[in-house]
Amino acid sequence: MSGVSFCVITDGRRPALLQDMIASIRALALPAWEVIVAGNVPSGLGDDVRVLHAPELALAGRLGAMRNLACRSARFDQLVVSDDDMHFHPELAEVLTDRDPAVDVMCVRLLNPDGTRYWDWATHGGPRGHTLLSYDETDDHVYVTGGLAIMWARVHEQVPWDDARGFYQGEDIEWSSRVHAAGFRIGLDVRGRVTHQDARYTQHGTHLIFRQDLSTRERLAPGIEATGVFREDVGGVKGCKWMSIQGAVHAPVRTTDQQWLQFVASSIAPALAGEPFGVLVEVNGQAMGVMTFSGTQSIPVRIPLQDHTTLTVRLTSEKGVNASAVGIPDDRPVSVLLHDAQLSPR
Repeated sequence: MSGVSFCVITDGRRPALLQDMIASIRALALPAWEVIVAGNVPSGLGDDVRVLHAPELALAGRLGAMRNLACRSARFDQLVVSDDDMHFHPELAEVLTDRDPAVDVMCVRLLNPDGTRYWDWATHGGPRGHTLLSYDETDDHVYVTGGLAIMWARVHEQVPWDDARGFYQGEDIEWSSRVHAAGFRIGLDVRGRVTHQDARYTQHGTHLIFRQDLSTRERLAPGIEATGVFREDVGGVKGCKWMSIQGAVHAPVRTTDQQWLQFVASSIAPALAGEPFGVLVEVNGQAMGVMTFSGTQSIPVRIPLQDHTTLTVRLTSEKGVNASAVGIPDDRPVSVLLHDAQLSPR
């Protein structure tokens, strides 16, 4: 059936961004369209949104499985497969209604909030390595970033994502290589424009860098009470990741009664061959115990706190994974991600 199916995956942590994204889809005013949201889906998205609840996939970070779930339920012949932090600009409507049928997978201009480019037209694995291409050139090793893929439904029918792959496992690069091998054509239409609403990324020459100089407010996506960027070698300690929580989105943390710090720590241990490893948790320099991870796992943590105006959480891991595979050109080890952090009354 002719039309556009927007297949969105979400972990539920950015409901305001997801709402903004859906509003931008509605504003395209396409003649035939649908929105399908798969994963840990928040409520209140609207009657015109089809929800596929799969919180277990979202919790495990199984990006490919969530995308496949949404795509397999799509009704239309054109798929826009997307993360939940994209904003579609009006120009995209022309691309979606006037596409070259010979281009099987279409890339468009995908920009960071500061107006620089995200990985919208890029190559990986060839003689040039991982680099952005000029819009007027091409390469046999062009790949499609997992955050946004526009394709005919026939592509997904023949080349679905790897169900088992997730965060930091190169699921988009692996999928793109199979798209090439199947003989499908990847093209670019510069008329289209989409914004990737993650201020941590910015373009530096022909690469992207992961900004680590952001304030807490800049790091916070709408709807998340606290989050942070991990850094290496805090205080000279190898493998130490930290996050400074300077407050919720609207106010600094000033506790008068004892409260709880709650967060979820998620490992990406498949990249570590599933070997168990320990992570020491410290809050403001005080050791709070060791978490042991085995394989892909998420562990909720609840820690009692005394009065604080600033909280610093340190996770010191026995193991690390090189993060350059996700387009971050450095050797910052990432083995555990900390998310959903908030303060709650005792």
